[in-house]
Amino acid sequence: LFNRTTWLDSTIEHTAKAFFGLTVNCAKCHDHKYDPITQEDYYRFRAIFEPHQVRLDPLPGVMDFEKNGLPRVFDDHLDIKTYLHLRGDPKNPDKTRVLDPGVPAVLATFAPKIKPVQLPIYAYAPAVRDYVQSDHLSAAKARVDIAKKDLVEAQKKVANARKSKPEIEPEPIKAVTKLNITDDFSKHNKELWKVVGKGWQFKDGAARQTISSRGTERLVLRPRLPRDFELTCRYTHTGGNAYRSVTFRFDVSSDLKYANYVYTSAHAPGPKLHVAYTRDGTNTYPPEARVAQPIQIGKPYTIRLAVRDRLVNIWLNDKFQIAYSLPDRGPSGQLSLSGFDATVAFDDIRIRSLPTDVKLVESKNNVPVLRPVSSVEISQSKLAAAQSSLVALQAIFAAEKKRGNEAAFTAASHSAAMREAEALKVEGEHELKAFAKDGKKVRAAQRKIANAKKKLTALAGSLGSYTPLRVTKKALESPAHKEDQYPAIYPDTSTGRRSALAQWVTNPKNPLTARVAVNHVWLRHFGEPLVETVDDFGLRAKNPLHRELLDHLAVVFMESGWSFHHLHRLIVTSQAYRLGSSSKDADFSTQSIDPDNHYYWRMNTRRMESQVVRDSLLHLAGVLDFSMGGASVVPGDSVRRRSLYFKHSRDQQDNLLKKFNDADHLQCYRRTESIVPQQALALYNSKLSVEMAGLIASRFEESNFIQNVFQFILGRLPDEGEMKACRQTLSELESVARSVQKTKASERARRGLVHALLNHNDFISIR
Repeated sequence: LFNRTTWLDSTIEHTAKAFFGLTVNCAKCHDHKYDPITQEDYYRFRAIFEPHQVRLDPLPGVMDFEKNGLPRVFDDHLDIKTYLHLRGDPKNPDKTRVLDPGVPAVLATFAPKIKPVQLPIYAYAPAVRDYVQSDHLSAAKARVDIAKKDLVEAQKKVANARKSKPEIEPEPIKAVTKLNITDDFSKHNKELWKVVGKGWQFKDGAARQTISSRGTERLVLRPRLPRDFELTCRYTHTGGNAYRSVTFRFDVSSDLKYANYVYTSAHAPGPKLHVAYTRDGTNTYPPEARVAQPIQIGKPYTIRLAVRDRLVNIWLNDKFQIAYSLPDRGPSGQLSLSGFDATVAFDDIRIRSLPTDVKLVESKNNVPVLRPVSSVEISQSKLAAAQSSLVALQAIFAAEKKRGNEAAFTAASHSAAMREAEALKVEGEHELKAFAKDGKKVRAAQRKIANAKKKLTALAGSLGSYTPLRVTKKALESPAHKEDQYPAIYPDTSTGRRSALAQWVTNPKNPLTARVAVNHVWLRHFGEPLVETVDDFGLRAKNPLHRELLDHLAVVFMESGWSFHHLHRLIVTSQAYRLGSSSKDADFSTQSIDPDNHYYWRMNTRRMESQVVRDSLLHLAGVLDFSMGGASVVPGDSVRRRSLYFKHSRDQQDNLLKKFNDADHLQCYRRTESIVPQQALALYNSKLSVEMAGLIASRFEESNFIQNVFQFILGRLPDEGEMKACRQTLSELESVARSVQKTKASERARRGLVHALLNHNDFISIR
């Protein structure tokens, strides 16, 4: 889980290591053991980042942050205090001392004064940006267009239905007013019960379903039920497979696509009693109509249902359990008994008309009966909601553009608030029609309409404001937080702490920043740094052998305006960089005096970084995707994007990159470099390597194949011995392929030779 203190600890550690090469993190619990950094220095440095937060801002044309977004840091909670944690324990802060933000005291003589920074409007109110408004308005207009198309389609369907099927008034079903049935199931009463399906037996004083199935086996009551009725039944779950449910259905339609029902289930781990319903063949299991019950196999139960219009009350073993209002009631009064994935014994049953004097418990989900709504009406309300939402959005964005002009913004805000409330009301009216059969959603829609009316009334009598559109995604400060808890508008000023830190870091008087940067650049070009501990320039660091060179490059770097381009050019055009890596023709005394090349009399041989190894395979095969930017991608052999775009975390790492010393996902000041057998096995056996070998081989004609592919992969022509070995390999591979009757034997042989060259040490080495 996210821990802000841990996150800040990492921010402090790596800011210090990366920019000025000090292990400030060692002073979290006590004064630094080696460097002149106190524990107070640590927490003063932490105070710089105390208000520091992170969010994702939208990019032009992209509204889904799962696809892309621009990470942006900003200051929030501007008055937050920083305390020293006793012994580094965040649960034990010393609140008697508030620490002001600052850099380590030993380097504070040239630190600038911290001054608050007034932010531009687009920085703290991102919805004023033109591309943000354009993208959201385009999406809103698209929703209007979709709603118009849906309405046209709905009208066409209604018109076609009228042409093909002239309306015939169905014969009204006569209402049943009185019913009183009792059956002990001692034998099959054919006048009462119709048997559907297999497995039904009437024996031992019970109606038994002896087959556990999920089919339509059921007992159907021939007399129709009255609208209001009461059912009492004794029964026993006798066995079954998974769900082991016993079901009492009523209002069942002839096609079984409509029904209301109550069931008990002995399904582990959640046995229960539940009211549910079927509409258009889809079952709905409302959570508010469920209670946990320890239903057991072999134990008799007595269930009592009392149904009055849409209200259902249920008792189990004489104990009241559920009050629930069904979304509607069908005209059919058919009742059925069944098991689902279960065998069951029904011992006796009594069904009667519910007396008017029986008092029932009201349900918490009760909603008024809504008249049936046609698909055309739903489409019309959907269009009205989309259009109203568009108008509200246009008004909100017009108000956003007035920020900075208080009078104009106040007036525009009131207008936007009116349009927003109207849109909320129309949206609620649409949801009332679209979800008319879902009690929970109906109640939510009614609350939305009521809130909109209340807001409109309030706005009519006074000024008010709208709800700012949330167009960014702020990182959660705690696992307990939710995104909608944070305001959509950020503070209009920044503390200026990070600006002051940046000025201090890049101050020419800072003795560390330029040296640390130069050391990193040198490491990337020569494979070895000038200062061995690239992230620690403290007192423990060894005095660099080429200190004058480090100082010279640091001065040149600062005098060029901190231009990395200038620094790279200076290094790569130097005589030292242009030296070869071979020691074959070197003077013997040079090799004996400096065998490890500390004085750079030759270039160091370097192994490709893991990303370069993979990208080289794809590039040589002609399939590397050079497109820039975009969201990170999940690692995989089928991915053709550069390895730079792979997701990289503890749980997501590419296997090939990992074998070749992929970057540490927590820090990467200097990669480790190992030589292990698994690397050769990875290049030889990986699906990617085999596939790319085939593509590379297909790029060359058979004539002069060995010379061309050798130079293409390894950057040089083969010598006589290598040429002979390659010819022999081709011949042997082709012979083997023909001996096992493989098709395209010569193509397979050429692919095999390429695959072997990809495993050559020269392929992964930079010389």
